[in-house]
Amino acid sequence: MTTLGDPRPHPGGVVVLAFVATLAGRFTLTRLGLDVPVINDVRVLLYLLLIMCLLLESHRLGRTAAAGGYAVLPIFGLLGYQILSASWAPSNAVTGPMIGDLAATAFLILVYYFLARWDRDHITRMTLHLFHGAAWIYFLAAASGRGHASNGRWAALGGGPNVFVRIMILGCITSLYLYVRSGQKIYWLAPIPAFMFGALASGSRGGMAALGITGAVALLAIRPKLRWNTIAKPLGFLVVLSIMVALTAGPVIAGFVQTRFVEATVGQGYTSDRDVLFAWALRLFWQRPLFGTGINGFHAIANLGEGERYVHNLPLSVAAEGGFVGLALLGLAWLGLWHAYIRAPRAERSLEARAASYCGIFIGASCLFSGDYFDARIMWIMLVLAAVRPSRPPGVPADDKISHPRSRVPT
Repeated sequence: MTTLGDPRPHPGGVVVLAFVATLAGRFTLTRLGLDVPVINDVRVLLYLLLIMCLLLESHRLGRTAAAGGYAVLPIFGLLGYQILSASWAPSNAVTGPMIGDLAATAFLILVYYFLARWDRDHITRMTLHLFHGAAWIYFLAAASGRGHASNGRWAALGGGPNVFVRIMILGCITSLYLYVRSGQKIYWLAPIPAFMFGALASGSRGGMAALGITGAVALLAIRPKLRWNTIAKPLGFLVVLSIMVALTAGPVIAGFVQTRFVEATVGQGYTSDRDVLFAWALRLFWQRPLFGTGINGFHAIANLGEGERYVHNLPLSVAAEGGFVGLALLGLAWLGLWHAYIRAPRAERSLEARAASYCGIFIGASCLFSGDYFDARIMWIMLVLAAVRPSRPPGVPADDKISHPRSRVPT
């Protein structure tokens, strides 16, 4: 696909396929009442299609170098180390599924690395639009009553409430991205109150805490550029819409929010046993500080039941199952992505790259409260899209590499 004024071919269908493969996660056909050997796990079929698409497009990829490409090496080092740790995992640890998840994560990161090397801003723009569309689909599915958890928490399309809240907040971030990219057309902000309503209805306290962390990081980054005359109108618009949503739809979830966020959390100190999980992870880390227990060692040793198979905190999980070596690799992976991002000249830090970084930061923050290694895949993908970009040919000014004029709008 090409655009007027830009003779370069842009990826299209392969980006949509990569997004579907990423969002589908561990979806199986048995959820639809089907049982097809080999391809029951949809990842098998989707990943094969992705490989075929990339092979067909390989002549377009060419040998274009990638600036910031070194940032993916520590990520692959971490994932490879985690797979290797299966060799010293407890004998009763079931490591096969986790090895598959780690390999799937590495594969998706590699796919997005090649796509970013091809045309980072175009791929990121498409991905952000797709996340925005997915947020609407999830919200409408949940609002219609489909997919709610047994305790009333909102969820949709086979994912749990913690997956749902991530999609809702990504919808909020992409709404802000579309607002800035469009030249501050205010109607792009209209979905935010609806998505925030869905996030609250999910009952995910970790998701809301991750939103707070992301908001604090964003405020620190953009505070010097904030001007009251530029934020007064959109802020007032959001306040009015939020009040309308609260008055019309608020009573539907008011009792649930009161019970979940106020009475259970503040009044009773209910933590969904996160304190128990974190304490066990620290105990295992101190018992095996260098290399950890090996993957799935937490579940095999702690034996807290099927409902508590992992720590629900990415750094603590890596510490318990990978020890100091795993933590060092995790820190190096984050540091490499940050270094590749800030090393880019400001003119090459497009709006798309900045939006992708905030999406990655939010998913990373949410991984402090819920999810396992495979649930961190979107964090790695979005941070790779923020850090990796096509290299600027010698003699070409930095501004010539910005693929969309509104990418220069400050954030």
